[in-house]
Amino acid sequence: MSVDSHGNVLAALRRKSFTGRVAELRLLRELMRDEARGCFVVWLHGMGGVGKSTLLLRFADEAQTQGAVVRTIDMRCTQATPDAFWAALEAQGPLEEAQLLLIDSAESLGPLEWWLRDQFLPRMPTHLLVVVGSRRPPETEWRTDPQWWHALCSVRLSGMDEAEAFLLLRNRDVPETSAADIVRASHGLPLALALFADASEASAGTAGPSGGRELYDSPDLARELLRLLLRETPAPARTDALQVLALARVTTEELVRRTLDVPAAEAQVLFAWLQGLSFVDSTAAGLIPHELVREALLVDLRWRDPEKYERLFRRLHAHLAERLTQRTGGRWAFGAGLAHLGRASSVVREAADWNGADRFQLRSARPKDLHPVLAAIEEEHGVAAGRLARQWWDRQPSAFIVAEDDRGGVVGTVVAPCLERGVTNLPDDPVAHAALEHVTGRSSPLRRTGRLLLGRWSTGSAVAACFVLTTLWATTPGLAVSWTCAAREQEELSRLLGLYDQRPGETVTRADGEPIFSFVRDWRSMPFARWAEALSTRLLADDPAAAPAPAAEPVTPAMPWSEFVGAVKYAYQKLSEPEQLARSALLRTRLVASDAGPAELRQVLTETVSQLRAQPGRRQLADILEITYLSGPRSQQAAANRAALSFSTYRRRLSASLVTAAELLRERELYGPVP
Repeated sequence: MSVDSHGNVLAALRRKSFTGRVAELRLLRELMRDEARGCFVVWLHGMGGVGKSTLLLRFADEAQTQGAVVRTIDMRCTQATPDAFWAALEAQGPLEEAQLLLIDSAESLGPLEWWLRDQFLPRMPTHLLVVVGSRRPPETEWRTDPQWWHALCSVRLSGMDEAEAFLLLRNRDVPETSAADIVRASHGLPLALALFADASEASAGTAGPSGGRELYDSPDLARELLRLLLRETPAPARTDALQVLALARVTTEELVRRTLDVPAAEAQVLFAWLQGLSFVDSTAAGLIPHELVREALLVDLRWRDPEKYERLFRRLHAHLAERLTQRTGGRWAFGAGLAHLGRASSVVREAADWNGADRFQLRSARPKDLHPVLAAIEEEHGVAAGRLARQWWDRQPSAFIVAEDDRGGVVGTVVAPCLERGVTNLPDDPVAHAALEHVTGRSSPLRRTGRLLLGRWSTGSAVAACFVLTTLWATTPGLAVSWTCAAREQEELSRLLGLYDQRPGETVTRADGEPIFSFVRDWRSMPFARWAEALSTRLLADDPAAAPAPAAEPVTPAMPWSEFVGAVKYAYQKLSEPEQLARSALLRTRLVASDAGPAELRQVLTETVSQLRAQPGRRQLADILEITYLSGPRSQQAAANRAALSFSTYRRRLSASLVTAAELLRERELYGPVP
C-alpha cells in the first residue's frame, strides 16, 4: 500500500496495533450503514486512560478508508463556546458534506453541553452520525427527555480483559516474560498498559511493569499516571481529599470531614468534587476509586510526604476504630474499612488477594443463604463440617455472616458462634469443646457476661473473613476471648490473622485426620481500642519484625485452676489465723503486692465477699462466707444453724460459695480489682 503522508502512516499503525472494543466497533459500523437509524448520537464514556480517544481515532480511520467525510472536535483544544465550536468545524470544510462528527474530551464542554443538545444537534442533517467521547456520562437531562430516549445511545467503556491486554502488548512487541506482570499491574487500563510497557522497554532485559517491580516501587510512573488521569494540578485541599480517597476502603463525606478536620461545608464541596472524577464510582456505601488510581495516589503520597501519610493513616484508623466500637449503625462497613486499611502495608498486601475487596459488602445470613453456605463449607472443609454447620445454624443462625461482591455474588462466608459460661446444648463439636476448655480450664473462667467468640469456619476470600472478624472483635458484647480456626489450605487467612496480631493456639484434629489451626486472643488483657491503636503502629512500620506485637498483660496465671480453688479454700479457712494465712499460696500471686503479708491478703478476701454480695442472685453465697469465715471461728454445723439451712444444703452452698469467690479472685489476679 502506498502512503502519501505521515498521517496515513500513523493511521496504518493504529489499525495494526488496535486491540479489543469489538462490541463498540460493531455498534458504530451498524449505525454508519443504517440510513434509517433511530440513534444518531453515541456517547462513549469512561475514566481517563480507558481508550476513548484511541477508539474514536480508529473508527475515524475506518470511516475515511470507506469514503466517509469525517469532522473532529477535540474540546481540549477548543474553547467551550458556540462560536469557537462552529469555527473549529468550519475550518475543516462544510459540515453538510460530513457523514461522521467526532467530539473528543466532551467532559470539557461544561454548559456547552446544553447548547449541543438543545440547539446544535437538532439542526444537523439526518445523514450525520455524532460520536462523543467523554470521561463523564451524558447529563441527566439527556436521559429524562423523551425525545432523546432512542436518539442517544450511551456506552460505558471499561478496562480490557486479560486476552485483549496480552494482545495489545504482543502488538507492541513486549516480551512474554514481562507481559504477565504488566497485565496484572495495569488492572486492564490501556493507558497503564502503555506506560508500563514503555517502562519495561526502558529497563530492557528485566521483567514486570518497571524492571520487575510493582507500581508501589515506581513513584515516577505513579506520578506520570496521575498527571495523565487528572489533567490538572489539584489545589491542596483537593489533593488532601484525593489522599483520603486512596486510603479509605469507601469514602463518605463524614470520612473526609473527620480525617481532614475541615468544616462540614468544605467537606461537602470536596466530596462533590471527588464524586465527579471519572475514575471514582459512586456506590451505595460511598465513593470507590479505580484500583490502579488508588495505588498510584498512595505511592505518590508516601513518596512525597511520609509524615503526612502517617498522619492521615492514623486519623482514619482512629476514626474507624472509634465508630466501630460505638456499635452504631453500619458496623460492617466500619469493620471492613478498618481491616482494609491494613492493605497499605506491603506485608499485609502481599499476604492475600485484595482484588475487589473494596467492593465487598457484609451482612448477616438469611434463610435463603442456608443451602449455598452449607455447600461452600462442605466444599472447603468436608461433608462432616457441613453437617456440623447445620447444627450450629439450628442453634445460632446469627453466627452466619455472608460477604458479597458488587454484583451480589457471594465471595465468602464466616460462621462465628458466641459461647457463654455454662452453655449447654452445644453441637458435638470438638473444636468448640477445646475452645471452652482453653478458657475455663487453662486460662481463667469467663465472667457471667463474658463471651467466647468461636470463628469456626470461613470460606472463600480470606480478606472478607478478616473484614467480618474485625467487626465481630469490636462489636460482640462482653467479648472475653476469640478463637479463630483456619484449615491447612487456608494459608492466606492464617497469614492475615498472624499479621493482625492473633496468637497461634492449639491444633485440633478433624475426624478425617486433617489439622485445624487456631488463633487466639484474650481481649480482656488488651481491649479492642488499645489493640487497634497498637495495630496501626505495626501497619505503618510496613514490617512486622520492625514493630513487634505489643506486649499484653499476661493472661495465663501461674497456678492451675484446680490448685487455685484449693488455695482460696485454705485461705478462707485460715482467715482468722495470721500465722497460718501467711503460708497461703495466694501470697505468691498477683492478688497482692510481692511484699504483702496476711493482713493484705485478708483485706482482698474480705473485699471479694463484699463484691459477691453486690451481685444479683449471689447474696446468700456471700452470707455463707461471712457466717463461716468472717464472723469468727465456728463449726460448720453452727454455721449451718445460723444460716437456717440443713447441714447438707449448707455444705453444697459453701462449696459453691468458695468456687464463686475463686472465680472473682482469678479475675482480680489477671485484670486487677473491680472499682
